[in-house]
Amino acid sequence: MIKNSNTLSQNHLDLNELKIHLKGTVTELDDFNVLEIDNTIGAGHVRFYNLQEGVKVYDFDLFLENDLSIPIDCLSTETLQFLYCLDGEFKHQFDTTNNTVAIERFQTAVAHSETGIHSKILIPKNKRLLLHIILVNKAQYFKAFNEDTCDFNEQLKTVLNKIEKQPKYFHAGGYNLKIAEQLKLLVGLEHAHDVSEKLSQKGRYFIILAIQIKQFHQEINKTTNSSGLLKYELAKIFEIGNFIREVPEFQHSIKSLVIESGLSPAKLQEGFRYMYKRTVSDYIRNVRLEKAVLLLKTTDLTISEIVYTIGLTSRSYFCKIFKQKHYCSPKEFRKK
Repeated sequence: MIKNSNTLSQNHLDLNELKIHLKGTVTELDDFNVLEIDNTIGAGHVRFYNLQEGVKVYDFDLFLENDLSIPIDCLSTETLQFLYCLDGEFKHQFDTTNNTVAIERFQTAVAHSETGIHSKILIPKNKRLLLHIILVNKAQYFKAFNEDTCDFNEQLKTVLNKIEKQPKYFHAGGYNLKIAEQLKLLVGLEHAHDVSEKLSQKGRYFIILAIQIKQFHQEINKTTNSSGLLKYELAKIFEIGNFIREVPEFQHSIKSLVIESGLSPAKLQEGFRYMYKRTVSDYIRNVRLEKAVLLLKTTDLTISEIVYTIGLTSRSYFCKIFKQKHYCSPKEFRKK
């Protein structure tokens, strides 16, 4: 249900602060608050979600007609800010200096500043920007999870101890396609209605936060295990992964994907093992099984028709690999 801006919940105060810098209309879509950008300044939206006590999420999808500066500390004070650029680019700057740091597509960053020192992002005009920001309020977060000593929180505490005594801190991190893969699965989140789907999507935000904390922890302790792949090679792996997901019925092969990507067979396999923890053939097989599950749930196609639709030719082989993954036959799965 959509509510008008006069009856918004307390959470809308976060987006109303942002409206000072981005003109638009704030509405509520179930658990999400959305700022739709006024067409006089460009197009796009900002999606806000209060994930839990002390953790807030902002997803920016913007195409602006003029360069714009947005102070990210206005979103929430006394926070550690984890940034990820899914598409486009932006720059970061503290108001106490003229220096800027550029963040590119697939790159991570971490920002922190004391009250009174403004931390801002500079968004260029005429370029689409997909920016994801998770803000962790250390006082609220650890108050809610005071007794939790899991590895996730211990790494976060270590990170905070490294930087919290500094009045301002910005770290331009490395490139990470694992976060891009998780964010891709959050597309259309505002239209999710099923409770289990919402919980699954909420869990993905925590996965993203965990990945960023781990990467940051490794980088500042100089223990990062680099994939050895260049930026453009990582981008190609991401594109090929999307290509396979979009058309799993194609007869994909190493040879055809090498031609499609321009990468060598070795680089292709290395990239898939780094990005998806699978070989190329394992990834293709898994994508096809995921589509088969969707078809079993949402269509009346016969098993043989599903086999053909996902790009396989043998029904017996399909049933074999399906049972290996789901511990039942496709027919039994559909009955359940």
